[in-house]
Amino acid sequence: MDVEFADPSMESVVLSEESVPRRTLRKRVITSKGSSLRFKPASVSAITSRHGTTSEDNLKKKAYKQAFLQSAARAQSERETRVRELKKRALAITSTGKTPATSRQRLVMQMVYDEITPYPDEAWVSQLGVIINREYHQVKNWFSNQRQKDARDSRQHTPQPAAPASLEASLCKIICDGRDLRLRTAALNSCRAEDWSDTFFDEVVMIYNFRLLAKHSQEEAMAALVESEPDVAIPS
Repeated sequence: MDVEFADPSMESVVLSEESVPRRTLRKRVITSKGSSLRFKPASVSAITSRHGTTSEDNLKKKAYKQAFLQSAARAQSERETRVRELKKRALAITSTGKTPATSRQRLVMQMVYDEITPYPDEAWVSQLGVIINREYHQVKNWFSNQRQKDARDSRQHTPQPAAPASLEASLCKIICDGRDLRLRTAALNSCRAEDWSDTFFDEVVMIYNFRLLAKHSQEEAMAALVESEPDVAIPS
């Protein structure tokens, strides 16, 4: 029902009083919307999505790790098979007994000893034997005798009981195809530790052996040429 006011000013007063809460409420709403909260609560859908992504990431990481381990185990198994085959080939080479190594064989082994490692493992000894055509145990014994010889020479020059320790200190440990090896500093200066592998070692030794073979062939050809030339008579 309508209310009539005798005094028109009373109507404006009532209207202004009714509008105050509305203006205050409206002002509070604006203040709430305009406020910058440092931490805003996430919605339920966002939390669910975030938890779902984390679970998927964990599953992907587990699958990747499992695949990596399987690949590493497969590579290790293949390498062990390859090493067994190489050693079998090196053992099948006819042993020359106490006959010393040829000049070429000795130069190749000396290069490995001086520039790569004085401690080649089973795989590298087998590779060396196959490349230079020398029986496995003969190659292995040559390196053992060379280490003993160097130790004796070192003790004669500096009579200290730490000769083997000085050799160990001059080597650097690396991981090559899943196993530990001790390499010379010169080997790591020419090639990074992570780049050394059975394949790379095989290439280095084969190239060095091939150069020695080529040089030996050239020397033989020159010697044969000199022998075949007729003697020239010197006039009196």
